[in-house]
Amino acid sequence: MTYQAPYLIAHRGYPALYPENSLAGLEAAMEAGACFVEMDVQLSRERTPYLCHDDHLGRLAGLDICLTQLDDDAIEGLAVPYPAAPHSRSKTADRTAPIARLSTFCQLLPEWPHVTAFIEIKAESIARFGLETTVAAISDVVYPLREQCVMISFDRHAIGLIRERGMARIGWVIERWHNQQLAFATELAPDYLFCGTDILPQQLNTLWPGPWQWVIYSVNDYATVLQYAQAGFMLIETDTIGTLLEYPLLRRACATFRTGDPNRHQN
Repeated sequence: MTYQAPYLIAHRGYPALYPENSLAGLEAAMEAGACFVEMDVQLSRERTPYLCHDDHLGRLAGLDICLTQLDDDAIEGLAVPYPAAPHSRSKTADRTAPIARLSTFCQLLPEWPHVTAFIEIKAESIARFGLETTVAAISDVVYPLREQCVMISFDRHAIGLIRERGMARIGWVIERWHNQQLAFATELAPDYLFCGTDILPQQLNTLWPGPWQWVIYSVNDYATVLQYAQAGFMLIETDTIGTLLEYPLLRRACATFRTGDPNRHQN
């Protein structure tokens, strides 16, 4: 059977082998051949954007504190452990990575001109600092690389503000498969529409029509990647970017994107 190969997005970098959202994981994903990376951003108490998914740092670093309540110096002194090595009984607790600033990643990104970065604004920062402050703090860092970056969020009002600030492309993450969400998507008309696998209907006969490209998250095995590609998802987030890019079909798709027309991933 012939498949139309989808493009893979490195979800939070390469969290199967590296701390999620770490520079080490993001660089490893790009070195493995990723054409798309995705990361999350929270603000420090000083309104500095950091690459971090959770506000509360219990899951990530085992600490009962919130990143949005910490000064920059305190954040940069934190250490995030690597995940356990695959097929190994030993944990890699002795290996750690810092929580990096978004600006540091943006300094690295031009070295990878074929890579598109999806940068997600998290709800906790919006709740802590307000919508306009949060969007401004992050978009000011991203704006010089606006042709290479796509700012995304669950918050549709944030997406509207991002567009007003002149970003080239935007993405919205839907919370449920519901007609109201479709109405909001139609009004927003984002370039990308993100959807978790957990909210899809059991019978996925057709995707919502619109000007957007669909993105599904997160899929970590080859067979399921192909199933979602058959359903129409041509951009698929994964935690195991290096493993999946070992499959020739997916590797060739990425290689074509890297050397060809950057709009070929549009469906």
